[in-house]
Amino acid sequence: MLMSDVIYKRKSIRKYQPDFLDEKTLQDIQIFFAEIKPLYCDIKVDFVIVDKKSVKSISSIHSPHYIVVNSENKHGYLVNVGFMLQQVDLFLSSNSLGGCWFGMAQSKEKLSDDMEFVIAFAFGKPAESLHRELGDFKRKSLDKISDVVDKRLEVVRLAPSAMNMQNYYCVTEDNTIHMYCANAGLLTLKRLVKMREIDVGIALAHLYVANSEKFRFFETENPKEIKGYYYVGSAEI
Repeated sequence: MLMSDVIYKRKSIRKYQPDFLDEKTLQDIQIFFAEIKPLYCDIKVDFVIVDKKSVKSISSIHSPHYIVVNSENKHGYLVNVGFMLQQVDLFLSSNSLGGCWFGMAQSKEKLSDDMEFVIAFAFGKPAESLHRELGDFKRKSLDKISDVVDKRLEVVRLAPSAMNMQNYYCVTEDNTIHMYCANAGLLTLKRLVKMREIDVGIALAHLYVANSEKFRFFETENPKEIKGYYYVGSAEI
C-alpha cells in the first residue's frame, strides 16, 4: 500500500504480538531511516531501534521494538522530528506493521552526548486490526483547524496528535499552507508543550507525503498574526 493511501487508514496500534521482527524487516526499516526527508537539513537527528528494556513509561502499551529519537536542540527541531518520524509511521503501516507515538516515554540510556532525547515510538506486528475506515477517525472538522475548508487539508485533519488535541491552525494562500501552533496554557504539562510542535511536524508530514513532488517548506517574514497561535512555517504544495 502506498504511504499516501495509508493516511486515510492509519491508526495507533496499542496491542502487539510479542514476537521480535526478523532481521530483514529491521534492516529494511533502517534503510528507510536513511531515506527520510527532513524539514531542516542542518539539524542532526538519530533514529535508534531498541527493545522495551531501554524505554520507561507508565503506559499499558507493550511492544517488542521501539524507535528512540534524539536530536540537536536547534530552531525547529521538534517540528523536524515530528515531520521525520511520521514518515516512519506511515512507512510501517504501509508494510503491515503497527506503530504508536510514545509521548510520555523516556529513554533509560543517554545515547548521544551532543543531542537530546525527544520521543519514543512503539512498533511491531499488530495484535489488533492494523487499519480503520475513514469514518472511524475522531478528528476536528476542517473549519476548526483552518481559515478555509480546503479538501487539500484533509490529510492534515487526519494526522495523529497528542490526545487528539490538534493544536495547530492552517492559513491557506493559493498553493501555500501557513502552519501555526497553539500557545500553551499556564497549566499545560511541559511534555505536552513539546508535543504541540511535534504535532505540527506530523501534520506537515502528511502534506508532504500527499504532495511529495511539489512540497517545499520555508519560513516567511512577517507572517499573519493568528490569535492564540504562533507561526511555525509554510508549505508550498
